Amino acid sequence: MIRHLILVVVSALPLLMVAILAGAAHGPGAMLAGVLLWLVGVAILATTVWRETVEPLERLLGGLGARTGHAALWKVRELHEDLEACRTEREASRELLADLSAGLADGLLVVDRKLKVRLINPEGLRFCGVEEVQPGTSLLKVLRDPEILEAVEHGARGGRPGPILHENPRGVWEVRVSPVGRGGAVVLLAEVSLIRRSAELRRRFVQDLSHEIRSPLAVLRTTVEALEEEVDPAAADLLVRQVERITRLSEELQELAEIESGELELVPEMLRLAEVTGEAVADARGNALRARVTVEERVPPNLELVTDRRCLLRVLANLLDNAVKYNRPGGRVELRARGEDGWVVLEVEDTGRGIPPDEVRAVFQRFYRVERGRTPGRGGLGLGLAIVKHLVQRLGGRLELHSREGVGTTVTVRLPTNAAQGP
Repeated sequence: MIRHLILVVVSALPLLMVAILAGAAHGPGAMLAGVLLWLVGVAILATTVWRETVEPLERLLGGLGARTGHAALWKVRELHEDLEACRTEREASRELLADLSAGLADGLLVVDRKLKVRLINPEGLRFCGVEEVQPGTSLLKVLRDPEILEAVEHGARGGRPGPILHENPRGVWEVRVSPVGRGGAVVLLAEVSLIRRSAELRRRFVQDLSHEIRSPLAVLRTTVEALEEEVDPAAADLLVRQVERITRLSEELQELAEIESGELELVPEMLRLAEVTGEAVADARGNALRARVTVEERVPPNLELVTDRRCLLRVLANLLDNAVKYNRPGGRVELRARGEDGWVVLEVEDTGRGIPPDEVRAVFQRFYRVERGRTPGRGGLGLGLAIVKHLVQRLGGRLELHSREGVGTTVTVRLPTNAAQGP
């Protein structure tokens, strides 16, 4: 308001000068009258300006100010409500995650890229041997095992370390680390004490069973051979074959138990592959002849590798035996080999009935056999391919199987050229 009054006074200064000059010309009374007249004019002008300009302008600006203030206040209130909603949702998500992790049978541990603990469930606390871990606690204060710490650090940087078998006073654990987000890692802790104990009991049972069967089989075989001249030759031959079959099953049980227990010792040596494959094919041709199946071999004569001869021969023998056993009369089995960037690739292809797609992944499990109705008269306990799988793994190799029903099956074995150094 004062600014506006000053503006009016300044604007009326020319009128004041006119009044003073007129007063000087007509005397002091005229000058006083001129000044009073100027003051009255200024007052009238100020009132007019105030009513016509200032008041409407102030009302307008005041309204705008009020509306702007209300809008800003409303915006602040909305932001506050959004923040509260986000905070509530975050707390609910955290509680849900905690509830879910608490219900896991395995231990769960989540760390950020600085290896600060962000989440740990009760089973994870049991693994660490502590009662409580506050969020933000350094993992170094929770875990002491250097191998696990190194794996978690590697995972927090985006790496994918392999599983770790860890034993502590609270049991035997399998530790798996996976990277998450832009930095950090999830650690899964599965106690495998009962699984390992069950596997050990099963291994001992198989070993004991195999050992107990051997002695009666040896006596039975000797008796059959002694009576061979006194009984029907066909019956004697049948008895001998059945004794050999049971003996072979006993040996497979013993071999599988030895492989799974880790007691199998490898003796790597430089081998000319064609010599080993030739021996395996020669052994398989006897059964192939009886089954009217042709066995062919295509192996480069100069292909060499460093590996365990006995294990490799066993792998080939089992694969060829299966290829012949589950083939059709007049069928064919082919053993191929080639070198490939530090690997030796072996393929056993047959023209048998093939394996249903839903059973392909199961054929390497111990005691698994493809539907018996599809393979009448085929003996065995379903241990051959299980033994192959374990032996190939021990040799540092890889195993693949492709099959088409009505066409046949191809098993591919990839072995490093130097098993002593690994692939």
